[in-house]
Amino acid sequence: MSGKNDARLLDATIKSSLSSMPDETAPEGFSARVMRELQPKKPSVWMRFKLWLFGPQSMTFTPIQVVPVMTCVVALIVLGIVQMKPSAMSEDTVRLSSVRFVLNDMNMNAKTVSVIGSFNSWKAERSVMYYNNDEGTWILEATLPPGDHEYMFLVDGVKLVSDPQASMSRDDGFGNKNSILFVNGGHEQIL
Repeated sequence: MSGKNDARLLDATIKSSLSSMPDETAPEGFSARVMRELQPKKPSVWMRFKLWLFGPQSMTFTPIQVVPVMTCVVALIVLGIVQMKPSAMSEDTVRLSSVRFVLNDMNMNAKTVSVIGSFNSWKAERSVMYYNNDEGTWILEATLPPGDHEYMFLVDGVKLVSDPQASMSRDDGFGNKNSILFVNGGHEQIL
């Protein structure tokens, strides 16, 4: 409580000292000299940028100034849309080729045959063949991207059979020979 009394006493002392002072006017031009001597604090570059960025801005344009800007904006948008659409004959476009897998089975010894290979993640259900009674063959027509593809026939879901008509094969590391099919864009191959 003593602190409050001390502050009140100090305030009263200052007030009485100020009121007892003579009332004099400042010399001629004193205020102008003081104001001239004060240098305004110049804000930093960052602060000026922040003030410009977040402060209100007033801009005026004439129609003749807006037309070229809008033309450029529309051209950039159209150019962006055109570049996003893939062209039909682009070099990067993968051309799928028609391929026909054929396995001879004149006596229809197999009940089901599938083609498994690198192109279908070795999944039999993705490439089930159909039997052609007239030719005595199991057939699958597929489309594959260019490149070399390893494959085998899966007979009755258990027996792996290499393609006897394949021109090349490769050891699969498990005692079987994978047939190899080379596909070059756009040409049908019959196996």
